[in-house]
Amino acid sequence: MPRPEAATDPRDMPDGWFDLTPELDDRVRALSAAPPRQGDRAHPIHAYLGALGGMPMRIGDFSRALGLAFDAGPVLGECTMTYPGRLRTGQRYRVSTEILDLTRKPSRRFGMADHLVLAITLSDASGPASILRFKMITPVVEDEQRHDTT
Repeated sequence: MPRPEAATDPRDMPDGWFDLTPELDDRVRALSAAPPRQGDRAHPIHAYLGALGGMPMRIGDFSRALGLAFDAGPVLGECTMTYPGRLRTGQRYRVSTEILDLTRKPSRRFGMADHLVLAITLSDASGPASILRFKMITPVVEDEQRHDTT
């Protein structure tokens, strides 16, 4: 499925999809020297890979569409993964993205920085399987017009 153009407002972005195939899981396990899969239980890193890979808009385009200076040097401030369900191979997951917070704050490193917090959920027919809470800190570029986060 083609990704929307960067001009699309990410607040109106449709859900995406992530196909967690046995072959993909085997590749991830081989690259990370993880033990072989037991049954259809997928490697837990797919909560991260599926979240970012399944968004219908690349994370850079998503950030730019929000008015963030993604190309000025984004910093991953925090990443947590929770598993209310179970990630399984041979499953197609709906990928939904929710903006939890977008705040402009003073930064010792950047002067001012935008803090974006997303929840990206992988769900199957039985409900949420994994949730990635993804916080990104992006420097504010003074000579560009930015969003008002007050």
